[in-house]
Amino acid sequence: MFKESTMNIIINSKSYYVMQMGIIMALVLSLSCQGQKEEVNKTVESSFSYKGGWPINPKSDEIEDPGYNLPCPGGTGCECRSDADCDNQNCKAHPKGNYCVPKIGDLMPRFETVDQFGESVDLYDFANQGKMILIELSAAWCSPCNDLSAWLTNDDQKITQNRWWKDRYFPIRDMIQNGEIFLVNFMFEGNDKLNKVSATPNDVASWYEKYPDPHVPVLADEYRFLHSWVKPTGLPCIFLVDENMRLINYTNRGLADAFLYLTKSTK
Repeated sequence: MFKESTMNIIINSKSYYVMQMGIIMALVLSLSCQGQKEEVNKTVESSFSYKGGWPINPKSDEIEDPGYNLPCPGGTGCECRSDADCDNQNCKAHPKGNYCVPKIGDLMPRFETVDQFGESVDLYDFANQGKMILIELSAAWCSPCNDLSAWLTNDDQKITQNRWWKDRYFPIRDMIQNGEIFLVNFMFEGNDKLNKVSATPNDVASWYEKYPDPHVPVLADEYRFLHSWVKPTGLPCIFLVDENMRLINYTNRGLADAFLYLTKSTK
């Protein structure tokens, strides 16, 4: 009886030991696999590149994205009556009413959409590159937008015929081509101005065929997320952000503020 009980204890002890060892081995294997997976992910991330040659920001997830669809009242894009109605204390008149709009120092929301090569591009990849970024809102039907792209791509001088043009803007083309600054073009409407049809990936691809500028990503704001945040009233609408994605200046129409800032000119 004693021998049998002793034997059972030994067997049970061995079983417990085997079970414990199995758990430990499984845990070690799991951690090893997880480590390998993380290494693979890091390798994949470090080896990834955009077809357009756009920059990669390995710290893009560290930027505190404020988001686009901010709750109303108070959020950017919401209706307001005074600055007190806006989280950023910036209520401005608009042709369709008063709205909370971005102001200097505000953080650009994260935006990821398709570029002219049919690839999903993250706006935050342009951050932390030591360069300022021009953000353009455009439409395919917009004549001045076409003039701007023709100038940037082919040095077409037709742009100088626009009454808002200033010769002091000429160096900006070199800044973009030499990689001193970035220009990211967000197209929110295609060629159908009458029906206000949103821009599609096909529209930005067609734009690139027309203006094959290798320095400028053209992104489709198909669902008008950026459009609803900026609320442009005239095109092109161009403003400037710093390398941390914070607004250096803001406008809902034209390019004067951004271009004058870059050329160190005053109004």
